[in-house]
Order: sequence, then C-alpha cells, then structure tokens
Amino acid sequence: MPLNFLFVMAKKIVQNLKQVKGNKKSHPETIHKTLDIESDLHIEYAKVLLSLWSYACNADGQFKKKEGEIVGELVNVLFEPDCLLSGFQTQKKQVLDILSKTFDNPLPMKTISKVVADSDEYALNFFEDAVCIVASDGSLNQAEIQFLEDLAKELKISPMDKVRVEKKYLA
Repeated sequence: MPLNFLFVMAKKIVQNLKQVKGNKKSHPETIHKTLDIESDLHIEYAKVLLSLWSYACNADGQFKKKEGEIVGELVNVLFEPDCLLSGFQTQKKQVLDILSKTFDNPLPMKTISKVVADSDEYALNFFEDAVCIVASDGSLNQAEIQFLEDLAKELKISPMDKVRVEKKYLA
C-alpha cells in the first residue's frame, strides 16, 4: 500500500479526532494543578481511542508493522495543535505511558461502544478508524472480517454505512 494512501487514511482519522475536541468539558490547563491527569476527560477519550485501535491492530491475533505505524502516527497527531491532547505537551511522556498501558490492556469493548452510543457520527468515525487500521496491509483475513462485522454490530453501524466505509479503504 503506498505511503501516500496511509497518509490520507491517517488524515481522515485526524479529522475525526479534531471533531471531538470541542466536546470535552475539562481543559488541560486545569490539570496542571492536579497530579491525576489520568482522570481528565481528554485522557479518558484518548484511552478509548487507543483501546479501539488496539482491538483493530490485534483483530487477527497478529500485530502487523503497518498497523503499528498507523497507530504510532495517530498517537503523535493527538498532540498536534487543536487536537485532543495538544494541551499536554509538557506531560507528553506521562500521557504516552498511560496510553501505552491502555493499548496493551484495552478497555472493554462495551466501554468503547458506550462512548459513541449517543452519536451515530462518532460511531461511524470509530468504525472508520478500525477499518483504516485493519486494512493497512491491503487485505483482510477471515478474523479481521469477523472483527469488523462484530464491531459494526456493537457500534450499531448500518449495513449501508459499513459497506461505504469498507469500500473507501478496501477498494
């Protein structure tokens, strides 16, 4: 898969991430006064994303290099200006440690689906993130197909939306 296509896929996920920024109730500036950054809503949402990405990377039980590269890029993007974790630059190492632990031990899928339960758009964005990661090697095996089927059901993605998203990354 060409590097340019991976960049385009990552950019789409970045757009999804930036949509979320305005919906957070806590601000990183307030966290500087506390020691518990893990309870900040920005960090909580990032943990949900990392959990989803972890499930996508491990859908077939094999963590592939291209999947890891995309997730690495996405984590870096989280810290870019106007993105989810842009206010945590001075605490980046600590936040990366939290996110790394979350990737290794993802939150339950029910927790992930609850985050998007009230927003069809967010659910579709989450599904698109997963499809992008799973499709990064250019093909799907049976375990990955089943993962996407199960995820679509869990996130309540309509069959038409599911097909539309999959065609975008698997055509």
